[in-house]
Amino acid sequence: MKKSYRVLIAIMALALLAVFLYSQSDSLSEMIGLKKGKFNETLFAEKKSKEVKTAPADTTATKKQPGKNEMDTTSKTILFIGDSMVECLFPRMSAYAKKNGHTFYAVIWYSATSEVYGTRTTIKEYIDKYKPNYIIFSLGGNELFVRDIKDNRQRYVDEIIRQFGDIPYVWIGPPNWKPDTGVNEMIESSVPEGCFYLSYTPDQHYGRKKDGAHPDKPSSILWMDRIASWIMNKSAHRIKMEKPAAGEVGRPNDLVLLQPLGS
Repeated sequence: MKKSYRVLIAIMALALLAVFLYSQSDSLSEMIGLKKGKFNETLFAEKKSKEVKTAPADTTATKKQPGKNEMDTTSKTILFIGDSMVECLFPRMSAYAKKNGHTFYAVIWYSATSEVYGTRTTIKEYIDKYKPNYIIFSLGGNELFVRDIKDNRQRYVDEIIRQFGDIPYVWIGPPNWKPDTGVNEMIESSVPEGCFYLSYTPDQHYGRKKDGAHPDKPSSILWMDRIASWIMNKSAHRIKMEKPAAGEVGRPNDLVLLQPLGS
């Protein structure tokens, strides 16, 4: 009798072993034409669950941030501030802003110099007002002939740059009508590489208004086109500046005109 029990137990053990081996083999299931059960799935369900929890996160959808000198294609809030040369440039810049989805503000301070801006908090005040994430600054035309320029104006240039803070910026040099006494060199040596646009070069020519200093409208458009191309392709802080239709101009979202000191 005991022998019969032993035989029965042995048969049951073999049957369980067969079921287990069957559950492990997809090819065996196909060969004998039987539908595979869930024995193996149940047995190893806890283990698989743990493996899923510890699997590395999928990072394929992570948004790529612009690397060094890669063009930032996002829409910007641009503050264009400086002296009266901004008046020449902002109409064409307005067309660039519209074409590329940027919000654009312009501040013109007539007869301004680095001393005027560097001894006041005007830049910071308009940064606080408009909350720009990109600055274009145009200054230097009223200081072309200052003697001992670095001794007299370097500290003001440094203060202007300090007010920019960590906002990406480009400084547009003046379109000289005569050789200067060092203002362009002083500014360029004060800002990081790729943050200064030299407007006074042999390949850049300007028609002038009656005052002999400010570029006329056609030259101002060409000047802004060259600046925009440089910003998009060569500056340290490249942003989208696709060219609008030839000759197209416009107005900024807001325009501020500041009169000369003492007027």
